[in-house]
Amino acid sequence: MALRKILNLKRLKQVVVSYNYNEALAAVDQGAPVSGPLKPTNDEIAVGIAMTPTVLRDGEAMSVMVLNAAYLEILVAAETPQNAALREQMIYTLAHECGHVHDLDVRATSMPDIILKQRLSFRDGILFGIASGCWDEYMACRLSAFISRESVLRPLEDTFCTALEQARDRANAAIRQYRMHADVSGITKEVSEVYKRVMVYAAYMLGHIDGIEGEVAALVPKAMDALERQPYFKPFFSRLCDELRTMHGTYGQWKGLEVYEPLKQLADELLKVGGIDIQPRADDGAYVHIPFSAETMPTLEEQMAFLVGEEFRRSDVNVCREGSVFGENGEHHPNWGVTKTSARFKLGGRDYLSRLDQKDKMQ
Repeated sequence: MALRKILNLKRLKQVVVSYNYNEALAAVDQGAPVSGPLKPTNDEIAVGIAMTPTVLRDGEAMSVMVLNAAYLEILVAAETPQNAALREQMIYTLAHECGHVHDLDVRATSMPDIILKQRLSFRDGILFGIASGCWDEYMACRLSAFISRESVLRPLEDTFCTALEQARDRANAAIRQYRMHADVSGITKEVSEVYKRVMVYAAYMLGHIDGIEGEVAALVPKAMDALERQPYFKPFFSRLCDELRTMHGTYGQWKGLEVYEPLKQLADELLKVGGIDIQPRADDGAYVHIPFSAETMPTLEEQMAFLVGEEFRRSDVNVCREGSVFGENGEHHPNWGVTKTSARFKLGGRDYLSRLDQKDKMQ
């Protein structure tokens, strides 16, 4: 592999190329206690087609590269003007994943017996997850920037802008739902993921810009405009850039996870601005304070929709595959209408449309 001449791939344990990408990721044995199987990114902002997770093999941190064959197969197709852009994207994707392998070796060499071997508290697990996610993608982008310049930067900028524009509304909407379902652990993880996504997508973009030795303001004007529309994130964006560059300044000399502390502090402050304050307690516990604000108080419509959804869940309504609804006594209601995630039903003499994803609307 030509990339091996530029990037250190000695910790690459395995490469998996599969048309069943989701299943291949889930099947990766991570070799350490984890929260669950690996899952690809797949949302309205981005769709993941490659991942290089860190695993433990015989006590050593190693990399397993998992690639979606449906996209990678373009590299064995005949080159044409029509597929040139996709070929370039996949070559860059391979370089980016190799960047993760290279970065792991640098970190594992300077911090032996640490990666995947330290137990983190609930609070530290969330904050370190954000901090390490930022570093991992910053460095992989910085290392692989030589492969592609403008064609990669534009999608990175667009992805960051989309995540930033949606984050505040998404997080506030989630907290409004929490006021009704009261699942503290769930809302903490949900809101953390929203803001983690913004920070990590910013790190992708910053890593590529630093990799080509460019100027942020000059290269991503669309991102600068988005920051003006979302001014709460401007100081975090600036500090994220500074902290990542500071970490890079001592890259290869790290001795422990304390090098991530400034990024963890930044993530903690952003979560507090976003309405989630994770306060440490004894024995690795945590107290999550979610202060009230006008933006995070559920509207009357949201409250009614939630109650309707709860009533729907508590009732013995069965949804058959053909799209009919059967009531608790077995009666058939063909006129209610149903989809895979919604159903009309009566409550208190009124008609409602209940959606299981809690984005309910009264009819």
